[in-house]
Amino acid sequence: MNVIDNFFQSIHNLPVMPKVVQDVIQMLNNEDIDIAKLEQAIEHDQVISAKVLRLANSSFYGLSRTIRTLDEAISLIGLDNLRMIVVAHGVTGSFEKIPGFDMKRFWRHSLLTASIARQLCRENKRATDTAYISALMHNIGQLPIHIVFPEAGQDVEEMCQGLSVLERKSIENSTLGLDHCQIGEELARRWNFPEEIQRVIRYYATPLDSQACDLAPLVYMASHIAFGLEREDDPAHIAETLSPEVASALNVDAMQWVARIASYKKLLAEAESLL
Repeated sequence: MNVIDNFFQSIHNLPVMPKVVQDVIQMLNNEDIDIAKLEQAIEHDQVISAKVLRLANSSFYGLSRTIRTLDEAISLIGLDNLRMIVVAHGVTGSFEKIPGFDMKRFWRHSLLTASIARQLCRENKRATDTAYISALMHNIGQLPIHIVFPEAGQDVEEMCQGLSVLERKSIENSTLGLDHCQIGEELARRWNFPEEIQRVIRYYATPLDSQACDLAPLVYMASHIAFGLEREDDPAHIAETLSPEVASALNVDAMQWVARIASYKKLLAEAESLL
């Protein structure tokens, strides 16, 4: 048994995706979707229903009137955003509160990274679903670390304040013998997520690795931008501090991104509405 298997053996109750989430995702993959049936499935989960309405009424859409019904909200946000809410609900609701760990801050960063990754794909005319889910789960391996190693996990958290994800991986490996990217990949595998999502999670911190897929640099970039926006850094500083190698791999002139990074600030409202 390898170190990853040993680690997961220590988690007695591995989080699972709620059935309603699995059902709705399967329904959304059907091009001939029955909207009435979809609404009925979502209505059975009050948390998802509340998040759909909250997003529709958030400053992200900026409506002057209040959306009060689920069908109105779905018509406004669209099926792509509905899928986003369902997946976000399933992932963010899969772990209970961890003593001494700021779950709200963790999920805000994950949700903002996912929204930025989706926007980057839209701007480059790429499919958004895989990018959104990969970015949402990019650092999810940090949570099982806190469950299995509560004290050591807190020590790692304190040591990693202000450090890059690559530096974090190094500290995790030297302290725990494994890192959150390995753990996140295995968790995604056990949840039956597609292999591409598993690979993004494994390699987002080392996006130029020969084993990484082409979404890994994009998620790395989205996470970098999200951290900067959360710190309220100037967009020019966020652009200047992006890894030149990653920018080159994405065929990006970092300084041309200043205005686009500033425009991503509005995505903070979307992330907040999903918490």
